[in-house]
Amino acid sequence: MTAQSPGTAAPPVPPSFSPDPATLAGASAVIAGRVLRQFVRNRMMIIVTIAFPLLQLFMLLAAFSVLVRDTQDVDYVRRLAPLIVLTTAFSSVLTTAIALWSDIRSGVFNRLRAMPLDMRAYVLGRIGGDFVRIMGVAVLVTLVAHAVGFRFSQGPLAVLGFFGIVALFGMMCSALAVAVALVAQHPGVIVRYVQMPTLVLTLMSTGYVPLEAFPGWIRPVVSANPVSLATDALAGLSHQGALTAPVLGTAAWTVGVTAVCTAVATRRFAMLVKRG
Repeated sequence: MTAQSPGTAAPPVPPSFSPDPATLAGASAVIAGRVLRQFVRNRMMIIVTIAFPLLQLFMLLAAFSVLVRDTQDVDYVRRLAPLIVLTTAFSSVLTTAIALWSDIRSGVFNRLRAMPLDMRAYVLGRIGGDFVRIMGVAVLVTLVAHAVGFRFSQGPLAVLGFFGIVALFGMMCSALAVAVALVAQHPGVIVRYVQMPTLVLTLMSTGYVPLEAFPGWIRPVVSANPVSLATDALAGLSHQGALTAPVLGTAAWTVGVTAVCTAVATRRFAMLVKRG
């Protein structure tokens, strides 16, 4: 290493790569606040993530509650409500990905990059804001479901575990949304490759009907579906049912999807930051 001459000043560290954790946390909190304000002001996002799932809850309960109770001897709201809670997180993938894609292409990202800001704060703030929104909406939907008969009967620790599973699922959804937004070239690509798979995974889950209602040949696929695993975990924590396999399965899906999405997003984000 070449010794630096006494009269030569050390090159300044770019502010955008400041290692100060407090600065990074503060900037991330500001970005997270912006994400939450955008959500509150965006009527379409509120409809997609809150109004539509609640409408789905009420309509399906009205249409199938008596039928499921008579044929399966199950209180339908105990199985449907957990799925609706997860739906609020799953539906956020599309809206979050499009919002992030718009930020990157609209000039907001370039303005932030020109500021003395660690650009990691943008991603952390985006994920943090989405996480707070997902958990807040999940609590709201759970309270509404309580009004139509959904109950927690396994104690306070199970309630914490219930929202812990929602947090895991929400983390996976946030990571997926960021990765999709960074690799997509057009919003239509996001809609095409997010909306249909999420819809299929939701419909082919044990949230609407028990596993036994599916044909035998497709049951292994349905049981391994991350939506099925998370729904079964929530149903077990709120009322009764298997816990070990659904909880471990949900954790495995979260770790796997988050790891892959993080690797993809990190590479793409580094390229965007370096781009002039």
